[in-house]
Amino acid sequence: MTAMLTMPRARLRGAVAAGAMCLALLGAPAAFADIPASPRADQNAMILAARQDPGTLDYVISNLTAVRLWIPANVVEPLVVFNEDGSVEPGVAESWEIGDDGLTYTFHIREARFSNGDPVTAGDVVFSLNEMKNSPVVDNAAAFTAVESIEATDERTVTVTLSRPSQAFWHGMGGMSGLVQPESAAGDRALNPIGSGPYRLVEYVSNSHMRFGPNPEYWGDAPAVGDVTVRIITDGTAGLNAMEAGDIDASPINTIDLWEQIVDRGLDAMATLETFPQAGEPTYAILNQKLDPGLRQAIAMTLDRQSFNDAFGAAWGAENTCTFALPHQSWYAPESPETCPWPFDFDEAMRLVQENGYGDIDLEYASLSDVPDLSLPADIMIPMMEAAGFTVTRNAMDLARYSQLVFQGRPPQFDVTIMAGDANPNQWVCTDESMAGWSTYCSPAYAEAMARADQATTTEDYDAAMLDAAAVLREDAVIVPLLAKLAVGLYHHDLQGFAHPRVGVAIEFANFHWQ
Repeated sequence: MTAMLTMPRARLRGAVAAGAMCLALLGAPAAFADIPASPRADQNAMILAARQDPGTLDYVISNLTAVRLWIPANVVEPLVVFNEDGSVEPGVAESWEIGDDGLTYTFHIREARFSNGDPVTAGDVVFSLNEMKNSPVVDNAAAFTAVESIEATDERTVTVTLSRPSQAFWHGMGGMSGLVQPESAAGDRALNPIGSGPYRLVEYVSNSHMRFGPNPEYWGDAPAVGDVTVRIITDGTAGLNAMEAGDIDASPINTIDLWEQIVDRGLDAMATLETFPQAGEPTYAILNQKLDPGLRQAIAMTLDRQSFNDAFGAAWGAENTCTFALPHQSWYAPESPETCPWPFDFDEAMRLVQENGYGDIDLEYASLSDVPDLSLPADIMIPMMEAAGFTVTRNAMDLARYSQLVFQGRPPQFDVTIMAGDANPNQWVCTDESMAGWSTYCSPAYAEAMARADQATTTEDYDAAMLDAAAVLREDAVIVPLLAKLAVGLYHHDLQGFAHPRVGVAIEFANFHWQ
């Protein structure tokens, strides 16, 4: 694989074209058959596959996708729900008012019950918001930065007062930060989260499965599919085998290391392929901000984004980009001369290395050895840097060691690395250089733009500030985006109703029905 990836792109594409011509001469392969009819279609049931065991279902303290895919929206609802078109509809709050100054939010709580029969009260909402405000998960707590008080002003009303307008707070009330749980059942949240959503958790067996059934107390319409099992299949190929055999009905999230296999096996034709940005991830290089800006820019010029895209063998799953964002975010832009201040320019990178002596600097590249969708990009990036004249030492390590050295390192204990994760631009904001790490970027200009965006009172002002922040990030070449990876799901052709996630990355079971 590595030898093929280092082949000049013109020759590589020529080889692909020649291969396609040979296939045409030999005749196209037979069409792939559909996945067998599901026996669960007549049982009002479906089985979905998950790649990870969550370990805990406590969504307050865990930020794992393995929790956020299934519990929010299905079991635990937020105060409000933001639709893809930007409209807002009721959740636990049946109505709300926002003060003209953007400092007061009044939520009127609907008459509803949790799945354990307890009534949903204003007190439960106050408890829930305070739990998220104090959450160790940065994304959960970030919505409350400007919050001064959260009060139950009567039995069915909650008033939240802010010190300044905050987009993060309002949007957080439709996401993880706004999830509402009963205070009385919070102690059992890790194994049995309780909520007011259309489903309740029936059973969780670690490293085996989660099973969900209809919530008999649900205030809305009963879901069409009543029995939902999420089977934990950690081996990606085994999951695809189960999909092909008809043993499962959907594999909602398939990691990038499986994309080429999906195409080669024809699973994208045998099942319904869904791509969506909400649960996608940017892939990006991280260059230690202590490095000379010119050196960072020269490294950025060695990054041929199309080579990274080609390596995963499925162009429908990722788009080349120089913007830290995903396509559903308003400040996103695909790769273009206007959005890439340091585009791929190998000859210019070589010139800069030679003229500035950058090759005399020993660069440590920290790479993950046991995460395929990150080790493969490192296999591409390092030879390109070396060919341009940089001196690179690869420090390959497993996730446990990487977590200690990179994730927890203060200041950063590497020069270059590559990562994929949430498309949350707030994670880079840093106003104290002593706190600089892999997930923070101490740039006053970036922090100012992000603060301006959060305090914006109109969509236009918010978008303008986010575009300014994205431009700072691109120009400084510390966080260097490569790909905007979409989430890729496979669904049985007869299982209808997939919709883009509205509450974080959650797959909403209630949308599905059998054809």
